[in-house]
Amino acid sequence: MTADLSETRARVGKALDAALVRARKQEAEEGAFTIDIAKDKFIIFSDLHKGARNGADDFRVCERAYNAALAYYFRAGHTLVTLGDVEELWEERPQAVIKNYGHTLRLEGMFHAGGRYLRFWGNHDDDWSFPNRVKKLLAPALGGGPLKVRETLIVHVLDGAEELGTIFLAHGHQGTLTSDKIAPISKLFVRYVWRPIQRLLKISFNTPAKDAQLRHAHDRAMYYWSEAQEKTVLIAGHTHRPVFKSQTHAEQVRAALGALDNDRAREPKNPELRRKGADLAAELEWVMASNQQEPGEPPVLDLKKPSYFNTGCCAFFDGDITGLEIADGEIRLVRLPDDEAHPQPKVLAHAALRDVFADC
Repeated sequence: MTADLSETRARVGKALDAALVRARKQEAEEGAFTIDIAKDKFIIFSDLHKGARNGADDFRVCERAYNAALAYYFRAGHTLVTLGDVEELWEERPQAVIKNYGHTLRLEGMFHAGGRYLRFWGNHDDDWSFPNRVKKLLAPALGGGPLKVRETLIVHVLDGAEELGTIFLAHGHQGTLTSDKIAPISKLFVRYVWRPIQRLLKISFNTPAKDAQLRHAHDRAMYYWSEAQEKTVLIAGHTHRPVFKSQTHAEQVRAALGALDNDRAREPKNPELRRKGADLAAELEWVMASNQQEPGEPPVLDLKKPSYFNTGCCAFFDGDITGLEIADGEIRLVRLPDDEAHPQPKVLAHAALRDVFADC
């Protein structure tokens, strides 16, 4: 397992280095992209995997929560960032997804029309890495107008005139088998030969979202890459597992439960501590199952820097979705619906961006 982790770390790190070089070249051509935490607001979602409303469609149960989130954040004035794997195009053709999720696309299109939309492609919707496909199919579905679908983006984070650091936005598939081993093959082959085979046979050689060990290895690799950067926060998706300040939601709950157990050791008869411990134990099992993880405790990251964040996904089997908010000077991990099943975000974790960059 150690050798596998080391190999994954090296492969993902090399791929993210290359992606960062491409992003810097893009920045030199287009100019720097900046946000001001004092006034700008963003919501970042990834990994919807919108399908064709059939048995293979993981998004169907999350459609209600995601549509509610779009309505909420549009009215609240946020910019929408969809960070890859928005459509499941390994299994379905773009036309089928567009036909079946026209309303959701129209809701996304409101952000696009308002100039508040950033779109990225991942490995499962890499059809959108072809500008002609975007122009012909995706842009009209979002209401028309020019649309750029990116691989990555460097975001310069300002607090007024002061630059705090940068956020590197990427889907996170960089360094996986398909992106490394198939990359030398021409995109025409991928588009006209390989992709139809995948759709026909439902083949996926890139499954960290379904495999706990692969997911953990990939999260570790992305964390260690971000740790090596200076004043840089990596925000990614791909693994379907929410990560906040380099800790998964399960790790945060587990740490809280451990601290509470220490308190209980000093006050074993305290009924309030017993109740809180029961609540946290139940939440931990709930989170583990919701994240499609294997039972038990995966190895814990040797956390040094709060440099890696992950959106989680909008394809949890219980219908919940998770995402990352940037607003009011903070970054927040949110889930919809809230604990009372209301269609509004529940803040699971939050931190001041100034503090995050200070620790990076």
